[in-house]
Amino acid sequence: LLLAPVLPEPGTTADRLWDPAAPRDSRTFDAVIAATPTEIAWAPACASQCRVQVLDLATGRQTVVELPKGSSAASGAFSPGGGFLALQLSLDSTGDDGALAMRLDVASVTSGRLTAVPGTFVSSDALVGFGWPASSDNLVAEFTFTTKTQLASWQPGASRLAVTVIPPGPDQAALVVG
Repeated sequence: LLLAPVLPEPGTTADRLWDPAAPRDSRTFDAVIAATPTEIAWAPACASQCRVQVLDLATGRQTVVELPKGSSAASGAFSPGGGFLALQLSLDSTGDDGALAMRLDVASVTSGRLTAVPGTFVSSDALVGFGWPASSDNLVAEFTFTTKTQLASWQPGASRLAVTVIPPGPDQAALVVG
């Protein structure tokens, strides 16, 4: 079990990996950005170059994902099969509205190779959510702009996004649960 503090204290708060059959915590993780029953991804504090670490809990195999210079991982989501990790990267620039710029990237969990998802360089306040539908390696994301909402889908390796515009409605709720 991955245990997170109920009331985090100021500063970095470590999540604890706990095996009920073991007498002690097996490990702690600072800045967990994604977790499944079999994998954990965390983004340790960084200076000039940030990275994301991925741990396969069954095998103990650890993969390092080197992030582009000037970027950091804000959040992540594992694909249902565990082969990919989608990352929301905060970039060292700002969008048109002054908000932090971001983009979605996908890392191979086995190699650590990072691929930018085409067409996802936007202001951080435009990204509503992202995730992987069950039993699919298609990443979906919801983007909301002043005049429209877009639902995008991307298959790793594809050269472009499939995008549809969702007309605004009076009771429109978030479409994607990340």
